[in-house]
Amino acid sequence: MPTISQLPAGVTVSASDLVPISQGGSAHSVSVGSLLAQTQPAIIVEPPSLLGRVSIGPGGPDTIAVGVGLILNNSTLSASYFDPASLPSLTSISTSDLIIVTNAGIAQVAELGQIRELFTAGSNITIDANGTISSSGVGGALAYSLTTLSPVTTLSSGDLVGVSQSGQDHTITYSNFIDGVTIDQAQSASPASDSDTFWVAQTGNVMLRQTLSAVWPWVSGKLALWRQPVIELTVNTTLEGSLHNNAVLVCSSPISVAALTGNVGSGFYCELINASSGLVTLSNNIITSNGSTGLSPFQSGALRCVSYAGGTTIFASISAGNAATVAPGQVLNLAASSVNSTSVSLSWSIPVSGGPATAYTVQYRIAGTTTWAVVGQNIGATSFTIQGLQSATSYDFTAVAANNVGTGPASTTLTAATLTAGVVPGSPTSVAITNLSATSLTCSWAAPSVGGAGMVYTVQYRISGQSTWSSAANNLSATSYTVTNLVPATSYDIRITASNSFGTGSPSATITAQTAQLAGLVTSITWALAPNGNYTHGVGSMGVNAHVNPAAAQIQFGFSTSQTVPPATWVTAVNVNTDFWGQYLSTPATTGTWYAWAEGTDGSAPTVYPTSFTVT
Repeated sequence: MPTISQLPAGVTVSASDLVPISQGGSAHSVSVGSLLAQTQPAIIVEPPSLLGRVSIGPGGPDTIAVGVGLILNNSTLSASYFDPASLPSLTSISTSDLIIVTNAGIAQVAELGQIRELFTAGSNITIDANGTISSSGVGGALAYSLTTLSPVTTLSSGDLVGVSQSGQDHTITYSNFIDGVTIDQAQSASPASDSDTFWVAQTGNVMLRQTLSAVWPWVSGKLALWRQPVIELTVNTTLEGSLHNNAVLVCSSPISVAALTGNVGSGFYCELINASSGLVTLSNNIITSNGSTGLSPFQSGALRCVSYAGGTTIFASISAGNAATVAPGQVLNLAASSVNSTSVSLSWSIPVSGGPATAYTVQYRIAGTTTWAVVGQNIGATSFTIQGLQSATSYDFTAVAANNVGTGPASTTLTAATLTAGVVPGSPTSVAITNLSATSLTCSWAAPSVGGAGMVYTVQYRISGQSTWSSAANNLSATSYTVTNLVPATSYDIRITASNSFGTGSPSATITAQTAQLAGLVTSITWALAPNGNYTHGVGSMGVNAHVNPAAAQIQFGFSTSQTVPPATWVTAVNVNTDFWGQYLSTPATTGTWYAWAEGTDGSAPTVYPTSFTVT
């Protein structure tokens, strides 16, 4: 029997063509048309669509479209995202408008007006039918005042205090409120005395008062227990008053110790101990008792900074210590720190080899010559100024270190030339004073005929008759200047000096002028209290006061035996408040009839109290 693959292929198929089938266990033939009549024809649907039955009566499936809010994706039907922005805008709302709420997971709608039913009015608050919330107090304020509140007898740190800040009401804790009180809100005190009192808290936080005299026994009892702090220094250190004062400083390494008067201040004291095996070097501004530049191993010294008539200086009292066993090495870094036409200032570094140096010798010679001139010894310091040199001349310089053993080798030779000699300026001329006022004057002058370029000027002034001059201005390049802050109706002397890089010349001729009288500060004085009756001479004092116009114009009080001749001495008044000025004046030491006087501190509006008083 042939197989299907061995049969010839049909070119076309028609409904009458026969195909074999098995039916009831026997082979039969059936036409293609009869076979296909029993099958469902192909259904073609455009996506996205569903199939269902919406027609009336039997029939094939109908196409169902996917509506708004649904998505058909890979045979899965889902709800799409709801965008509220796609809804139309509402320009106003009313209590009857609906909103969506959920109750036990079920979506429902409610009117906006129903929300008002969720709120109740608290104390002093009302909500009207329209939903307006208001304070029920008078004028919108709460219906109580501070006087109606219950008082408290104590306060704790957490209690609140009401404050208004930048127009807004706030509260602050009592502890923070107290912290806001600063010392500069208190009045200025007089010099301290034993009876002065201050706040203390003893065995609790209750504030008590204490006197200064009661503090001293406590302080003196603690002094026996006080010990100097010990500070170890391991690196080069510049002493500080706030850190090293009254301390024992132990140098465990051979370091450099510097002390500047501006850093430590007058009265500074410390003890310095060299616990190292090398030299502890002191800065060259420290004057040592033995002329050395520092402390040898296991030496100690006491440093003090003092201010006296000669200036502010740092002294070091150094213990004997051990003498050097070898001569010092070579002086290093010799340099000219300042040069002019007749002098050269030299500086150098201490030797880093050999024994410690206790003195230095400086030598010089004109360059090209062979003979050295020894200037002298400089004990301890590492700088020296050689005076009396020729101008415009080249010199060689060396420095040699020495100690108790001997001298070391000379430093390398330094060559430096002095400057060409210059001319010191002459005296300014044609000094004149203009623009006189009560508190200022303008002076002008002509440059001296000798002095050349680069001159600057100093303006000096003094009250006529005094010996001390004051500088109004220095280093002026202009030839005029206005002197200010002068006293009205006062005679002043003025003079000018000229300077250049070579020095300052003689002052100009002195010219004298008087400042103008200041216009009266006080227009009127009305007495409020003046002495009246009898007083014992030289006993106690008397109070006087008066009202002044203008209120801020200061006045002065005094006593005179005449109604026409003012007092010989005055006492400046103190402002009590607004226009009210007062003062206490000592009772006159001389018996007789006296009158109270008052006037502005500039002499304006002199006023005599018409009733005299008697001093017996």
